[in-house]
Amino acid sequence: MVKVRVNKETCIGCGVCWSLTPEVFELDPATSKSRFMESYRVSDSESESVGEVPDDLRSKVESAANACPTSSITVE
Repeated sequence: MVKVRVNKETCIGCGVCWSLTPEVFELDPATSKSRFMESYRVSDSESESVGEVPDDLRSKVESAANACPTSSITVE
């Protein structure tokens, strides 16, 4: 498993991550920021969403992180 974080304080809710990896990311309707789909979500707050994704999705999550215009996604 790969731990991934979305910094909601810097996220602008542009939708790049969920358009590239809709099986992992989604729009949080409460904050209009990105968060993890429930199946991958470890924790979620106003400032950060933390998820764990299987290794086979690592390259897709890394692509989303690289495409994020505010560098709000961190792959550990």
